[in-house]
Amino acid sequence: MRLNMIFPAVLIGVTAATCQAQSEGWQAGYEQARTAAESSGQPLLLHFHAWYCGPCQRMDREIFADPQVQRALMDGLTSVKVDVTHESDLASRCGATSVPRDVVMFPDGTIETLNAGYMQKAQYLILLRSIAERGKRMYVPRPADPAPATSIVSADPVGPANPAATLEEDSRKSHPVVVSEASEPSIDPPLIGLEGFCPVLLHDKREWTTGNKDVIADYRGVRYQFSSEATRDQFLKNPSLYAPQDLGCDAVVLTETQRAVTGSIRFGAFFDERLYLFQSPENRVEFKQNPLKFVRIRSALRVDQIEGSKFQ
Repeated sequence: MRLNMIFPAVLIGVTAATCQAQSEGWQAGYEQARTAAESSGQPLLLHFHAWYCGPCQRMDREIFADPQVQRALMDGLTSVKVDVTHESDLASRCGATSVPRDVVMFPDGTIETLNAGYMQKAQYLILLRSIAERGKRMYVPRPADPAPATSIVSADPVGPANPAATLEEDSRKSHPVVVSEASEPSIDPPLIGLEGFCPVLLHDKREWTTGNKDVIADYRGVRYQFSSEATRDQFLKNPSLYAPQDLGCDAVVLTETQRAVTGSIRFGAFFDERLYLFQSPENRVEFKQNPLKFVRIRSALRVDQIEGSKFQ
């Protein structure tokens, strides 16, 4: 009985704290802020702070308690506080070597440090408004009614390739990536994703398992094969997690030349638990040296815009 009374009280306290954080202009945490920025296409402002930092505490009292600043934190941008004592990895990735520090992730993939140290209210308001204005110029709207991946009963057989692909891992996280999940134009024959290997087992277990030609699903105009109905069902719950990013196109080529060219499963890399494919090992190396340069919020890429091979 005592535990039953305490547990709801804890939930109420957490909910109240979350609502308070949002009412003050801040998202409750980084992951929530990242999701919100992805959905809205807004810049993501990260204010790095620490409990031991005197200027940080002064900004809390004098700047962030001001209603005008709180409104600006939610006007055209998504904002979150990041405690460097709890999120040291995120601070390191964003170059937050001192606090207070404001870092912004813009919709075009740019990450900039816009402020280090204490700022007066008027200066901070100018900073927030400039972030929002830059974000509006970069904004790529998402379609209002995205179409989910669709399950297909059968398809023509596709011969699997040699699974001699080399995947590389990167433990770092990325700034937010936003892609359109709108209905895609169809192509004939369809683009076969991952050369017929099961994307769910590849993502979850890093296993190259040939998919069943009769257990397939289409997502954004690309056709995927699965090892079982269970893995297909798992894919359909969150296809953007399992499908290669940028429709399987080489992110380096796409960023540097604006051309959509299919990558190869032989040159893949996981970054932030997303799979990227490349045309060459050199492009994969270039990506891994600075992935945030190539992991970008892009306009909707369509399958009929892909050049060259229709087989990843």
